[in-house]
Amino acid sequence: YGGDSMSDKLLHYGMVGGALDSMIGETHRNAILLDGRAELVCGCFSRDLEKTLKTGKKWGIKEGRLYKDYLEMAEEESRRGDRIDFVVIATPNSSHYEIAKAFLERGINVVCDKPLTTTLREAEDLKEIADKNNLLLCVTYSYAGYPVISRARDIVRSGKIGEVRFVNVQYVQGWLARDIEKENKQAAWRLDPSQSGLANTTADIGSHVENMVSVLVEKEIDTLCARLDTFGKSRQLEDTSTVMINFKDGAKGLLHMSQIAVGENNNFTVSIYGTTATLKWAFAEPNKLRILHEDYTEEIVQKEIVTPGTNIGFKNIYSAFISDLIAKRNGEQITNDNAHFQSVNAGLRGMRFIEKCVESAKNGSTWVKF
Repeated sequence: YGGDSMSDKLLHYGMVGGALDSMIGETHRNAILLDGRAELVCGCFSRDLEKTLKTGKKWGIKEGRLYKDYLEMAEEESRRGDRIDFVVIATPNSSHYEIAKAFLERGINVVCDKPLTTTLREAEDLKEIADKNNLLLCVTYSYAGYPVISRARDIVRSGKIGEVRFVNVQYVQGWLARDIEKENKQAAWRLDPSQSGLANTTADIGSHVENMVSVLVEKEIDTLCARLDTFGKSRQLEDTSTVMINFKDGAKGLLHMSQIAVGENNNFTVSIYGTTATLKWAFAEPNKLRILHEDYTEEIVQKEIVTPGTNIGFKNIYSAFISDLIAKRNGEQITNDNAHFQSVNAGLRGMRFIEKCVESAKNGSTWVKF
């Protein structure tokens, strides 16, 4: 990142949720560390103060900035002369809205894990508060952060594959193939409507799928038809989701998300079928695009080679957000509408997608207006 010295740019952030035993907390912190321009200075990492203190100790945070709950943190931080520049929310879905609202109302920018909220109405409310207070609200759709994804969008925009006719996306995992809710904390909260919201699979990985489709083809959904299946016998929420889409310009799509696909680890694949070529991306090779031509030849586009084990997508989401925050602080007109990261607008659209899928499924998989 060029320009002024690093010390000018160093931002300070806090975190709600993401204690030491939380995988997602470490993912966020490591992504910000990879960027190198923001420092963790405060937190309420758990409802258990002891866990918060232990996590804070590991990250070298002063005890005076470790808080018993998020409301105390939002209030205290908003009063400080050296207040945080942003807060990261890494908690179960049901608490995203109240926590984000508390910080936005006190003038602090927010980064929130996806899905943004548990209802569309809550997402609309957060957008209104963020925009009214001139604050940035980022939603961490990490797959969109892979450099090759912006390259793929440019290829689609350029007309290199012709007009998009059909989008076929599959995102399958196998970790919920057995009923593991009793012994697995992550499974327990994700399958609990009081913590997860209206949906499980459609919200957890389906929100990534909707975001990826939106980023790559930049088309508006007209109608969708969803079937949400629950194969786990005692589950209240779905573990598989199949969605057909009609776009407003006549293109179509089929999205399939499952967490009971035995043997599948994190298999996310995208195929975009145009009138002259097909564009393909797979998370198994996240920095590679394949373009298939009519004569069956294949063109490979490699954006960059990344060290295995680093989540470059997550890092790039934060880099875009941090760059925009710094630019805004330096007087540039950066809003949630022209931001270079996945803003509250993307989070709001994701919530509409989840609600419409649930509505369609509840009505016997009828087509519903998006």
